[in-house]
Amino acid sequence: MRKILAIDIGNTNITVGSFDGLKLVKKEKIPTSAYSFYKRISRYSADEVIISSVVPLALARIVYELNRISKRKVVILGKDIKVPVKNLYRNKDEVGQDRLVNAFGARAIYGSPAVIIDFGTAITFDIISKNGSYLGGLILPGIEMGLRSLYEKTALLPKVELKPAKGIIGKDTVDSMRGGILFGYGAMCDSLILKYRALLGRGVRVIATGGNAKLIKRYARSIQIVDEDLTLKSLALIRP
Repeated sequence: MRKILAIDIGNTNITVGSFDGLKLVKKEKIPTSAYSFYKRISRYSADEVIISSVVPLALARIVYELNRISKRKVVILGKDIKVPVKNLYRNKDEVGQDRLVNAFGARAIYGSPAVIIDFGTAITFDIISKNGSYLGGLILPGIEMGLRSLYEKTALLPKVELKPAKGIIGKDTVDSMRGGILFGYGAMCDSLILKYRALLGRGVRVIATGGNAKLIKRYARSIQIVDEDLTLKSLALIRP
């Protein structure tokens, strides 16, 4: 069985998944800014490496390190291989490879039509038609970005760690900020999903991924599936 190393380079974190075929056997996440990561790649054995990246400098560092330490084949999504999805974005080059590969993997694993919500540094909504075409989506500030902006852009609000909100009526400033962000984003998700269901039909799958997907699921009833490893699984599916 082929061993595949899938690497997803995001703005905040780099996530690595080691696959035996399509089985994820090990996962590691480290901040994108941590230089120590590039030396740790040598610990992974794989027949092939496939990379999706939205950070060009981090991608260049990883490719250099991989080429320096081994002769494993390195495949870069968008450059060496295209995601097998019909892209209906007006300017096709503007769509991040992570969004397209999630669309491919979501349809293959869960079916379509589908709405994929990626709760990363930014929040993206990606819409997949019944026949698997990528229709487009939305981009919003991420949950932690929103919470941080309250502290950075105001004079009196404190810096608050992202934790579950105690209730929809905050009893102090910290609870009010957490509740505002989490219940607010949850309500936004539910409202948008209602609109997408009206367009795509009631059979649409709603899939959440990204680092804050599990947390926001408590506040967004419309989310049906949480798959934090969707991008890694999708990368492995492209290179069976």
